[in-house]
Amino acid sequence: MSNTSTASWRTQVKQLTGELFDFIFPPVCANCGKIGTLLCTDCIARMPALQEPVCPLCGRPVNRLGLRCHWCQTYPPPLNQIRAAVLFEGTVPNIIHQLKYNGMFALAEPLAELMASSWDRWRQPVDTVIPIPLHPQREKSRGYNQSELLSRHLGRALDLPQERHALKRVRNTPPQIELSAEERAVNVTDAFVAVPHTVKGRKILLIDDVCTTGSTLSEAAKALLEAGAAGVSGYCVARAV
Repeated sequence: MSNTSTASWRTQVKQLTGELFDFIFPPVCANCGKIGTLLCTDCIARMPALQEPVCPLCGRPVNRLGLRCHWCQTYPPPLNQIRAAVLFEGTVPNIIHQLKYNGMFALAEPLAELMASSWDRWRQPVDTVIPIPLHPQREKSRGYNQSELLSRHLGRALDLPQERHALKRVRNTPPQIELSAEERAVNVTDAFVAVPHTVKGRKILLIDDVCTTGSTLSEAAKALLEAGAAGVSGYCVARAV
C-alpha cells in the first residue's frame, strides 16, 4: 500500500472514530449547555465584537478614530498594535474561564476560528505566530497552555507557521487577575526570554487569550525585539475594557 493510500485510510478511520465518539458523547456548548457543538451559534452571536474606534496601539475602545488611550499616551507599548476578536463582556468571560480553568481545552479551536474570521479587520504583515508561554510549572499543573492551542489552530487557519518554543517564560509570576495596572507591569518584568535564531528578522504575531492592560504582551514583545524580531503585533480572543 502506498504512503498516500495509508494516510487516506488513517484519515478516514480517524474521522469515523470521531463521528462515533460524538454520537455516543455529543458535545455540549460550554456556555449554555446546548447539545451539538462546543460553542453554539447563539452564544457566538452574543459575543460582542471589538470594533472601531479603538486606540491605534493597544486596541482599547476610545471615543474617536486615531485617538490614543490615556494609558498608551503615558506608556506606549512596544508592539505595532494589539487587537482582539471580541470584548471581554457578556458571555465571553464564562467561555474563557471554561477554556483556562475547567479543562475545556477543545474550546481553543472554535475560539481560534473566531479570531481567524475577525483577522481581516486588524490584519498586519506577519509571518510567524508565537503563543504567550506559561511557566513550565504552571503548564504542568494545568495540563496545557491555552494560548499555545489558540496559536496552533489560528496558525493553521491563517496558513502561518507557529513557533512554540521561540519564547520562554523564565519567571513563574503570580496570576495577574487581582493586580492593578501598575502591579501587572511590575509582575511580568523580565519574565520572558526569546530564542534569537528563531525570531531574528521575523514579523511576529503574539497570541494570548485575554488582553487587559497589555503588560504581558508588552513584556513578551520586548524580549522578542531584543532577540532581533523585525516587529511584533498582538492578537487575543478578547479585549478587556
